[in-house]
Amino acid sequence: MTSSNPAASHTASGRRALPVWQAVAGAAVVAAVVNLVVLFIGDAAGASLVLELNGKPDEIGAGDVVFMSVAAPVLGITAAVLLARWKPVFLRVGQIVGGSVAVLTAIGPLTQETDGGTAATLITMHLFVGLVAVAALEAIRRSRV
Repeated sequence: MTSSNPAASHTASGRRALPVWQAVAGAAVVAAVVNLVVLFIGDAAGASLVLELNGKPDEIGAGDVVFMSVAAPVLGITAAVLLARWKPVFLRVGQIVGGSVAVLTAIGPLTQETDGGTAATLITMHLFVGLVAVAALEAIRRSRV
């Protein structure tokens, strides 16, 4: 008897494949929660959490952190998984691209005119989102092997 539930599909090793929606949702929640903790630690440590954008000060708030921490992994992981339906190698490519983008965007705070605490806070958040995306894609990839 076969199951019509795609989430219940089994891999060759007998394990149940990780549903993509769980990996995406889990990555988004973990990234948002950890980045909020990093934001609050940065704030408690005295970081100004203000960036100059177009000559105007722009304060980094919890809403900004949650939105970007959720949007980036959701879009990136979903794109990699959709491409992997065509060619499975795109799960690995997604990991490389996700990690690279995180490192490249982490350079951004270093080029801004802001205090060191704000730069360190933002760099940590950028790198963590990349780490979460790479880990989620690895979990998806391993569950399919």
